[in-house]
Amino acid sequence: MANRPSIIKTVLAAICAALTVCLAVTPSWAQSGIRDTEIERIIRGYADPVLEAAGIPPKSVDIYLLNDPSINAFVTRGSDMYIHTGLLVQADRPAQVIGVIAHETGHIAGGHVARMGDAFAAAAMPMLITMGLGLIAMAAGSPDAGMALLTSGQHIAERTILRHSRIQESAADQAAVTYLTRTGQSARGLLEITEKFRHMEILSAQKQNPYVRTHPLSSDRIASLTERTKNSPYADILESKEQVFEFEMMKAKLYGFLNRPELTFYRYPASDTSMPARYARAVAYYRIPEVDKALAEIDSLIADQPNNPYFQELKGQIFFETGRAAEAIPYHNKSVELLPDAPLLRINLAQAMIATEDSGLNAAAIRHLETAILSEQENSFAWHQLAVAYARQGKIGKADLATAERHFNNRQMGPAVAFAKRARINVVKGSTHWQRAMDIIEIASTAQVERQRR
Repeated sequence: MANRPSIIKTVLAAICAALTVCLAVTPSWAQSGIRDTEIERIIRGYADPVLEAAGIPPKSVDIYLLNDPSINAFVTRGSDMYIHTGLLVQADRPAQVIGVIAHETGHIAGGHVARMGDAFAAAAMPMLITMGLGLIAMAAGSPDAGMALLTSGQHIAERTILRHSRIQESAADQAAVTYLTRTGQSARGLLEITEKFRHMEILSAQKQNPYVRTHPLSSDRIASLTERTKNSPYADILESKEQVFEFEMMKAKLYGFLNRPELTFYRYPASDTSMPARYARAVAYYRIPEVDKALAEIDSLIADQPNNPYFQELKGQIFFETGRAAEAIPYHNKSVELLPDAPLLRINLAQAMIATEDSGLNAAAIRHLETAILSEQENSFAWHQLAVAYARQGKIGKADLATAERHFNNRQMGPAVAFAKRARINVVKGSTHWQRAMDIIEIASTAQVERQRR
C-alpha cells in the first residue's frame, strides 16, 4: 500500500495540474503598463466606433497598454481591455489591430469573462469527484488506478473549459464581423491575425504564442469567420492613408522605446528618411544618449509638422530627462497648447516646471495638475507632483491631502489614512478638502479592516 505522504504528494500534484488548466486560459499579470498620449489616442480611435457599434458606451471601457512583446489582447473584469505592445509592433496594418479590438469587444458584449466562472464551476464538480475516487483507490491499495482517475479528472476539467472557451471565441469572431460591418470596415484584418496563428496550435504550450493559448482556434471557427468576412459588403475596404501613416508612426515610436537602439538603427537605417524612421531614430538616439543626434532628428520632424503635439512632447522629454528642465518647458507648453485636453501632456509640463525649483512657476504647475487630475483621478504620479507644489507654497494641508490621494490610489491604505488625518487638521473644517480627507479616512479604514479579516 502507498504510504500517506506519497498519496498527499500525488494529490497535490494533480490539483496543481488541474489549476494549470485554469491558468492556461488566464492572461499573465506580470507585464508593466505603458502610458502615452499619442498611442492611447490612436487606439481609442480604433476602439470607440467599434464599441458604439456594439451598443457599449466607450467611456465605460478602460483600455490598457501592456509592455509585452507577444501578440495578444484580452479583457477582464467585464469591461477592461488590455493590449500588448507586441500586437501593435508586429501587426502589418491597422485593420489587424482593429479586428482584434472588435473581437475583444465581442467578449465584453457577450459577458464572456463573467461566464468563464460558470465554465470553471461546471468543470470543478466532475473533476473533484473523479479525483476523490482516485484518492480512495490509492488509499485502498490501488495506486495505478488511483493515478489514472486523478489524471482523468484533470482531462475532464481541461476539455470542459476549452470547449467553453472555443464557443466564446467563435461567438466573439461573429460579433466582431457584425460590429466592423456596422462601422463600414472590413474584417479581413481579424482573419489575417487568426490565420497567422493557426499553425501554432500544434506547438507545445511553452512555444505557443499567448494569443493561441487564450484564443483557441479550430478549422470550423476559421471557416465561419472566412465566410462572414467574404460576404460582408465592406470586405475589400482598405484603411485610409491617414490611418496607415499614424499606425506606422505609432509602431516606430514603440520600436524606438522598447528595443535596443542598435536594433532600431538596423530596422530604421539613416538611409530611410521617412517620418516614421526619423521618429524611431530620434527616440533611439535619446536613449543612448546622443542628445545632439536625437534633437536633429526631432527638429527635422518639427520642421515638417510644427503643430504636431507629440513631436513637441518628445523634444521636451529629451531636454527634461537629460537634466535641462527649463529648456523642456517651452516644448511641453507648446504640446499642451496644441492638445489642451490631454492630461498626460499637462502632467509633463507641470513636472518640468516643478523640477526647475522656480517658485514663480508653482502656481501654473498646480493649475495644470489640477486640470489633469480631473480626468486622471488615479494617476498617483500627478498627485505626488501636486503634493510637492503645494508644499512649496506652504499649503501643508493640501499637500498632505494630495499625498493621501497618492497612497489611496496605490492601495496603500495605512499611509492614506495617516496623511488624510494630518490633512484634516490643516484644512478648513467643512471645506471640500476637509470632506475628501474624511472620505479617505472612512474608506481606507474600512478597506484595512476587510483586508485583516481576509
